Amino acid sequence: MEKRIVVSSDHAGFELKEAIKVFLKKNGYQVDDIGTDNTEPVDYPIFTYKAAEKVSSGEYSRGIVFCGTGQGDAIVANKLPGVRAALCWDMFSAELSRSHNDSNILVLGGWMLGRNLALEIVRVWLFTPFAGGRHQRRLEQIKDIEVKSCLHRRMVYDISLPIYPGMMVWPGDPAVSIDSIKSIAKGDSSNVSLLHIGSHTATHIDAPSHFIKDASGVDSISPDALMGPARLIQLPEASQINRKLLEEFELKGVSRLLIGTGNSALLKKEQFDTGYAYITEDAAGYLVGLGIKSLGIDYLSIEEFKKERHPVHNALLGAGVVIIEGLYLSEVPPGDYELLCLPLKIKDGDAAPARVFLREV
Repeated sequence: MEKRIVVSSDHAGFELKEAIKVFLKKNGYQVDDIGTDNTEPVDYPIFTYKAAEKVSSGEYSRGIVFCGTGQGDAIVANKLPGVRAALCWDMFSAELSRSHNDSNILVLGGWMLGRNLALEIVRVWLFTPFAGGRHQRRLEQIKDIEVKSCLHRRMVYDISLPIYPGMMVWPGDPAVSIDSIKSIAKGDSSNVSLLHIGSHTATHIDAPSHFIKDASGVDSISPDALMGPARLIQLPEASQINRKLLEEFELKGVSRLLIGTGNSALLKKEQFDTGYAYITEDAAGYLVGLGIKSLGIDYLSIEEFKKERHPVHNALLGAGVVIIEGLYLSEVPPGDYELLCLPLKIKDGDAAPARVFLREV
């Protein structure tokens, strides 16, 4: 089996990392170096996280991370599920971290260790097996604690619209009807309903095929765009959201963006309002440039009413950005959340109604 290991460092651990990489390669390891690549000052959490993520995901079974003291790297790495990062300062601590704790990330401090001692620590850490037995029982207890922590629930906001007969729909789309097919009240063994709704009813997502010929449908959208960290900004006074307005917010690194406006109040009405707030074409281009994966707004369209050629939809969908429309956001404070968007998996669908939640993080 090919031996593979991932490494990373900040500026303070860079030189020690380079020396250890030579040792690893001489011992037959394929080394994936996440960075940094020199001694220019950088923030260690960025690099440690990238390396630890590869171990957490199972892509790599082991990793070694380096910073000045090693303390910061250990703190960061152990935030990820399944990671058991051990800060070691001598061969004995390295041996026990493996035999007792089955550590899968070794943390070394470039300011604290000489090169020769660090090499011996790495050697012991690489070749010491996990002892199992009573130590396995303790690892299972640690795993239970980790699972409970991950499942800890905070405030959850349901930002979806209910679907019911007579509700507002996009002009020209089919009206909602819900017909009873079976009824317990009428002597049937169960209640069964027939739903008649359009694919863009209430809270929904748009697939690329909505406006792009031969593009993919709802069932091909990656769950990564629909679930994960998200930023909610509130613009209650805006009639249109343009690039200049968005540039006032720090959106670098944001993958999923939701925009609340005065539209949420309009959603409670049964009559469609053509004066809703919308995203402009320059704002769409700006967000595509930032690398946004999904973009949501609180009305039935993200684009100006009856805009010719639909440039906003085409720009976003053409770049692979998932559009979420019909969100109810007036009761949610701005900030960072976990997004959970769950659309119906309609094969080749141009859109699909969705249940959408925001969970506090």
